[in-house]
Amino acid sequence: MTYRLIALFFLAVFYFIYFAKMLLQRQKGIVTDQIAKSKVHDRGFYIEAVMKLATIAAPITEVISIAYGRSMFTIMFRVIGMHLAFLGDLVFLMAVWTMKDSWRAGVAKTDTGKRDLITAGIYKYSRNPAFLGFDLVYLGILLMFGNPLLCVVTAWAILMLHLQILQEEKFLEEVYGEDYRTYKDKVSRYAGLGKLTRPLEVAGSDDADSTARHMSKAAIAFSKICLYIYFILGVWSVLYFFTCLAYGGGPKLSWVWIWILIAAFSFARVGMIKARLQGREKIKIPAALKWIYRLVFALCLGIFIVTEVRIIGAMTAKPQENLDYIIVLGAGLRGTEPSNPFKARIEKAAEYLNENEGTQAVASGGQGRHEAISEAEAAKRRLSDLYGIDESRIILEDQSADTEQNLKFSLEIIGDADASVGIVTNGFHELRAMSIAREVGYKNVYSVPARTLFPVGIHYCVREFFGMMEFYVKYKL
Repeated sequence: MTYRLIALFFLAVFYFIYFAKMLLQRQKGIVTDQIAKSKVHDRGFYIEAVMKLATIAAPITEVISIAYGRSMFTIMFRVIGMHLAFLGDLVFLMAVWTMKDSWRAGVAKTDTGKRDLITAGIYKYSRNPAFLGFDLVYLGILLMFGNPLLCVVTAWAILMLHLQILQEEKFLEEVYGEDYRTYKDKVSRYAGLGKLTRPLEVAGSDDADSTARHMSKAAIAFSKICLYIYFILGVWSVLYFFTCLAYGGGPKLSWVWIWILIAAFSFARVGMIKARLQGREKIKIPAALKWIYRLVFALCLGIFIVTEVRIIGAMTAKPQENLDYIIVLGAGLRGTEPSNPFKARIEKAAEYLNENEGTQAVASGGQGRHEAISEAEAAKRRLSDLYGIDESRIILEDQSADTEQNLKFSLEIIGDADASVGIVTNGFHELRAMSIAREVGYKNVYSVPARTLFPVGIHYCVREFFGMMEFYVKYKL
């Protein structure tokens, strides 16, 4: 129900903006809706007519899909869909706000004298932000409530909007001539700062201009690509921060503020790259420092990627069959109720025990300050009561307070470092748990990964990188 309400809210906001703008224009005597109103039934007329049908069919199909409630996509796609729909509303609002009285729905060949060529505000970064808003909302709802019919209708609507854009561009070039062609060279059709190899408009003194003017086309293209990557990363980091707050338990979620830091860094880099492309850098950084930064950044990025690949590898590993023991690592309780990550671990342990009847389980985890029972006891109860696992197969280790103690104390209970042991924890945590296990004495340890809960799972995987760095400092240095 929550996703339905969110999707309906985004649709309602979008169409409220659309029709409210039309009403305000009409009160000023401006006929805004000029889609397929031409008396000449040429190619443009039929494009507008079919586009009108598509943009009517799209929201109807979206509302039906929302009412149906099911989606062929996973929860992570639903979250991305919410991000896109939100951005679509925001971009569309900025577009119609910036256009003011020049906004029309349709080519509107009959009232060119009342319209200005808008190149300010959001139009500095997109020639067609209103159409981009439509596309983002359509794609967002599709990802939230995707089904085959909605896929077809969404593709149809986006295609017709694109054909309409091409038609409007020809019209604008006829009306505004060189002014529009100059603007067209500077700004991309949907989003961006013109062609990759085209330098940005240079501002400032001749000295400030020299850097930008002497950049090669390859350097300009690379800088623009980096600018776009940083911008997308910055926007997504802000949206994902709020997603983590909503899905991960609020601001108490550890390391959640890292997304704000990533966003701040990304937007700072956007500003720096844009300033360089425009030749208006206020601070000239020595070439040596630039190369040091690039090398350090490349090294850190490489270490991050390699570590994340290993984390994902352990997260997706297929468990070894017929292990002697599995250790179920605790993950917090609310009273006597396991947290959602802990429930996923217990569920995976039950699945493994049912498939491997000769394996015993060590439920590991002490009692925290706000927990009514030990985590080990909670795991045992859930395994036996909910999943029907015989209590004789479950051994309690109820004194540990962290992962290292979980594994140390469990090994003392097992009493055999050569025993084959699987570690049951959420997938993102498997690599570190197995690494610690080897350090504390396990000789045959394997990954038995439980589900990593999304959408917060991305945050957990990123956070785990720093956990692995802590592991290397503690055990390897």
